[in-house]
Amino acid sequence: MPAQEPACPKATCPELSGTIDEVQSREWLLADGLGGFASGSVMGCPTRRYHGLLVASKRPPLERYLLLAGTLDTVVVGPARVELSTYEFEDVLHPAGYKLLIGFAMDISAPDPWVEFTFSHELFEARKRITLCTGRRAVRLGYEIRPNRPEPVSLEVAPLLAMRDFHGVRKEEADPWELHSEDDAVWVHPRMEHEVTLAMFASAGEFVWRADPVWWRRFRHRVEDERGFGDREDLQHAGTFEATGRETLTCELSCVGFIGGVGDARERMTSDVVSPAWSLPESLGGDPTARRLVAAADQFVVRRESGGAHEGQATIIAGYPWFGDWGRDSFIALEGLLLIPGRYEEARQVLATFAGAQRNGLIPNRFDDYGGECAYNSVDASLWFIHAADAYLRYSNDSESWDAFLLDACRKVIDAFCEGTDFDIHLDDGGLVCCGNEHTQITWMDAACEGTVFTPRHGRPVEVNALWYHVLHLVADRARDHALADRCRSLIRKVGPGFAETFWNRDAQCLYDCVRDDGPDGSIRPNQIFAVSLLHSPLPCEQRKAVLGVVTDELLTPCGLRSLSPDDYRYHPRFGETPFERDRSYHNGTVWGWLIGPYVEAHLRVQEFSAQARQHGRRLLQPLIDHLSDAGLGSVSEIFDAQAPHTPRGCPAQAWSVAEVLRAWKLTEPKPPAVEAPVARSTRVELQKATPSADST
Repeated sequence: MPAQEPACPKATCPELSGTIDEVQSREWLLADGLGGFASGSVMGCPTRRYHGLLVASKRPPLERYLLLAGTLDTVVVGPARVELSTYEFEDVLHPAGYKLLIGFAMDISAPDPWVEFTFSHELFEARKRITLCTGRRAVRLGYEIRPNRPEPVSLEVAPLLAMRDFHGVRKEEADPWELHSEDDAVWVHPRMEHEVTLAMFASAGEFVWRADPVWWRRFRHRVEDERGFGDREDLQHAGTFEATGRETLTCELSCVGFIGGVGDARERMTSDVVSPAWSLPESLGGDPTARRLVAAADQFVVRRESGGAHEGQATIIAGYPWFGDWGRDSFIALEGLLLIPGRYEEARQVLATFAGAQRNGLIPNRFDDYGGECAYNSVDASLWFIHAADAYLRYSNDSESWDAFLLDACRKVIDAFCEGTDFDIHLDDGGLVCCGNEHTQITWMDAACEGTVFTPRHGRPVEVNALWYHVLHLVADRARDHALADRCRSLIRKVGPGFAETFWNRDAQCLYDCVRDDGPDGSIRPNQIFAVSLLHSPLPCEQRKAVLGVVTDELLTPCGLRSLSPDDYRYHPRFGETPFERDRSYHNGTVWGWLIGPYVEAHLRVQEFSAQARQHGRRLLQPLIDHLSDAGLGSVSEIFDAQAPHTPRGCPAQAWSVAEVLRAWKLTEPKPPAVEAPVARSTRVELQKATPSADST
């Protein structure tokens, strides 16, 4: 396949400029507020097994299924049949509709987000708009065909069905599902999974459905090849919707997942969907960059509809397309995704959901994708929870929720760390946090594969203890219980001096990454930046400056911080291709976009938030602002290669990447940042309150 030829020679927009490889690397994603989404490449050709027109959640926001993989769209004008779609097989793009593409547009900030493709042919011009319906597990496919001369025109839309878990691939099966059709509609469900259903019907214009099931085999997803998941996929061409007209033809199909039939689908599409009420603060409204970041942030905020105590409550998807809701990611991202945009009630709900699942003092690391037990394998998620709870109170002044459940959850974390809890989390004689063993990975650098632990950090991890010192201050300042406050202050008096004594690497003039009883780990990693960026630092001023200098020299890139110094023998300049290689490089060089937030904050604190420091911070953030128009359009990627050109990798849309860029952007405003304002302790805001239960979901 001639990958270096211009992909769309008639294109008039930057998204479609460049070679086939370049255009295929740009992705769009629309989120439905329930964990589901639609996504693809701007060329219209799926490149991932996660790409499709309708990925819907069976148990929102998780247990997601790719129902409608795509469509084959054909325009008929007179005797000519022109195909608009594009798919990739072994060495060919077929059909080759991408050659007719002249325009691409998207709006992820619309109430129902959409993307639109514009095609130009000598016989006609065509538009296809894909609109994901917020809160409905549904997508609308709208078409407008304008022939260049007055003659009959028709449109054929053939759905390509996958009806599978979104992590897998579909293989050809004999009679895998049942189809029930009407004149302008069809309803389909697998024979063995009656709950997994898809209804499609004409919602504008006149379509006629004719069933004609046939398999298309061996679709290629090029990104999956690169990731070491090279299985080819088979999809069923289930039949064809056909619409006819003269001159301009306008029509629309609605496709609805997890529905009892076509009648129920029509009713769902006309019913009201209640969205959370919130408005963008005036301080952000006039800043176009902040508005772009807030629109990106909105995609990760979703609603639970899985029953239980937290039905209808907000939660945070860690990244698209494959992550669910993770505790650590949620608490790091909470300020950028919800507090800065003023979405306080949803922030409270996120905190309440995780607090309600607390066990043995630990806040969950993540909820299971398929409804199983929560995972608690994290030492820092509970500390980030306290940090997020304090930030929530600082923004909202909601002392009622603090008294009702947040303080109690924070107290349980402090008690558990002091008394010892799961995963060998305990305090040493100096009050520092020790955790894990050689078989566990419970910090954020948790990659392991085939029994190999790539970043062993059991013992005393530096960022965990920086967080520990920080949250002890937060709880001591917030606690109304004098005994709890005194306990925290007593620990602060031990941990403060012990931190620098334990972690200071005199030779390297920075901090050890982890200290075990048998000695320190001198790896130069970004984890030490939190001892500078957090409001309460255990380091004296000169050591904070030295740490910032080493991190700047060894780890700073335009896209974030490297996870390991290039001088380290374990350093990997490029993210790996196979699963084993990816996990090996994940925290051994790979750049993490979210770390730009703590780095910028550390720089601001060392420079006392001077005007010059804020200007420099804005310059540091600009490459990631520019990245909003690259890779995952409108969002920020999870990771990047360690060396230039820092190719984006991992999830093309990552919650904490977006959140930390927005938070840092807010911190670098040309005025004193809100984070330095005095803490209000008694003013209340009227929010709907609910005390969380012990039910984890």
